[in-house]
Amino acid sequence: MPNTSRSTVPASFKPSGGIVTQPTAPDPLESALRSAFDQGEPVDAEGNPVVEKQPITYTLRGGGVLVETCPSWCVLEHAPDHDALYPEDLVHEGAEIELPTTTIEGSRVSILAARITQWPHSCDGSGAEVPYMAIRPEASMGEALGYSSPDDVEAEIRRTEAHLQALRDMNARLAKARAEYERRQSLRPENLTVEDVRTLPVAVLLKAFGLKVFEVGGMPHNTLVWLDRGGEQPAFYIDRSLTQASRETAVRESLVLVVKAMAAKAASK
Repeated sequence: MPNTSRSTVPASFKPSGGIVTQPTAPDPLESALRSAFDQGEPVDAEGNPVVEKQPITYTLRGGGVLVETCPSWCVLEHAPDHDALYPEDLVHEGAEIELPTTTIEGSRVSILAARITQWPHSCDGSGAEVPYMAIRPEASMGEALGYSSPDDVEAEIRRTEAHLQALRDMNARLAKARAEYERRQSLRPENLTVEDVRTLPVAVLLKAFGLKVFEVGGMPHNTLVWLDRGGEQPAFYIDRSLTQASRETAVRESLVLVVKAMAAKAASK
């Protein structure tokens, strides 16, 4: 059975040739390509003559030889003096594409790696004897998704496109979250409205007013919430017997009075 869990590309390999049709759009190499085609010479994308691949004779384990012509898309450098092998171990691989990126720790990784692969003499019933695309979501991991036919690949592309749209939608939400964060960071008592005090989280309001909260066991005159803004450390003193909902309501009501007083003072100037 072919082993798709590891790459068989040797340390050095060369791109394969292939007849490239004349581009339909204007291209800097158009004249060179046209000249080459007029002369009947197959050329690659850079205008270089394509060398037709020649059959390679492999020595087989157990005796005998295998004569194989490498397909046009294969970039493996199959050497004629290849070590003896079993026919089912012969593999062809195309050039790999991948998406390089950087992790939060700063290391470089590649994702969505893919290449065309074929085990021409596979006989395990997996379908690997037909060219397929080996897709690896994380390039450093050898495991591929499977023996992907063109229909399978198209399905993966559609799923990836849907995921990209989900990423765009999430990025829009991220932009709103950052804008909300920046707004909260810049909040000051003088630019808060009564509606802000009634709707913003209490923690945001406390930060905007520079207030701490202290729980106390009891205060004079049965006071449950006391706002002290004149002390060295402006703070709310709250009776610890109050529920969380009652505390937040009392804090909001106190700060609404403060904001109204500030607005009235500003209007009188």
